[in-house]
Amino acid sequence: MSIPYRVTPMRDNISKRPKKGYYAQVVTKGTIDTLSLCQEISSGCTLTVADLRAAIEAISTSVASKLMNGYNVYIDGLGTFSVSAESKLVENEEDLRAPSVKVKNVNFRSAVRLKNTMKNSSFIKVDK
Repeated sequence: MSIPYRVTPMRDNISKRPKKGYYAQVVTKGTIDTLSLCQEISSGCTLTVADLRAAIEAISTSVASKLMNGYNVYIDGLGTFSVSAESKLVENEEDLRAPSVKVKNVNFRSAVRLKNTMKNSSFIKVDK
């Protein structure tokens, strides 16, 4: 199993003396959906596709609930989900009220185990 990549030109248009070079850019083979993932997992264990889909749905709902209640959520071997917030800049602390604070993003930080597994990946160059 190898991760495909392509060589992509890079231009530095900000510096006074622009640099030119190349960097590796991952070329995705596509996106695996929930059903495909459940079918693959099911073929290697005693859980049915329906069991796995139900578990994933329950995890998704529970993660959202915990995030909405101010928790970060760590899933062993996968990583940590957290929320970042944004608001308008105000001059006085008292002027920043809860209704003006919004969710900026749901963040994901991979677990060390997943990072270490991925460090063993190999890459294969593909044509543009």
